[in-house]
Amino acid sequence: MNTPKDTPILSMRAGTYRERPAHGTLSRLFCRVWSHRLPQEFEGQIAVVPDGCCDLIWAGGQLMVIGPDRTAAFPALAPGESILGLRFRPGTALHWLDVPLRELVGQAVPLRELRDDVRAMEDRLAEANCPIVRRRLFDAWAAGEASLAAEPQNAMGMLFDGLGSGVLHGSLATQALGERTLRRQSHDHFGYGPKTLERILRLQRFLRMVRQPASGNLAILALEAGYADQAHMTRDVKELTTFTPWEIRRQICS
Repeated sequence: MNTPKDTPILSMRAGTYRERPAHGTLSRLFCRVWSHRLPQEFEGQIAVVPDGCCDLIWAGGQLMVIGPDRTAAFPALAPGESILGLRFRPGTALHWLDVPLRELVGQAVPLRELRDDVRAMEDRLAEANCPIVRRRLFDAWAAGEASLAAEPQNAMGMLFDGLGSGVLHGSLATQALGERTLRRQSHDHFGYGPKTLERILRLQRFLRMVRQPASGNLAILALEAGYADQAHMTRDVKELTTFTPWEIRRQICS
């Protein structure tokens, strides 16, 4: 991929990124298990586009909570950096962290600042000198936490899934929960209101579609993703990511 050095690289295109569904007890609290390793010779800046989610990661020798983003984040990562991640299921992070996600928007917070019972686990992870062993330790500890977690907020999970698939609009959700309740719960569970969440999940639909080998031209993709037209998509994607749809497709498809 021939990307100018001063142009950020989409995180999924920088180094080695792997992701899979969470299974078993782990899936009670988390939906995805992922890892990301940058090459030793990496130079430049990566862009992490918003996805409406909150993550628990191991990076830089500590456990961190990555709050939801409104727009693309540009984390400072060292060459060769290796990150282990778990993505919270929609509606689960609030009760486990005991912190409304509106307080974590755009932030990377050491988990020890939110919970006082994680230092022993951090020490064990730091002592593991094998990536496979560290991954197993991380997942096993998280599975133990998941086994004790409260049942997820089904209403919030349904809202997320409905907006993500494009079959549910904010107006319908408002009718079901009431405008004030929906807005408050959305801010608590996702960091922002349903309108912002809808925009971000529409962006994620576009990203999924553009990864398909037979994806059509941008005007068709705009309509399939749920935008009014290509101009609407270009404006919205640019505001959320700093990239144009064409730049995103060039990076993903090259």
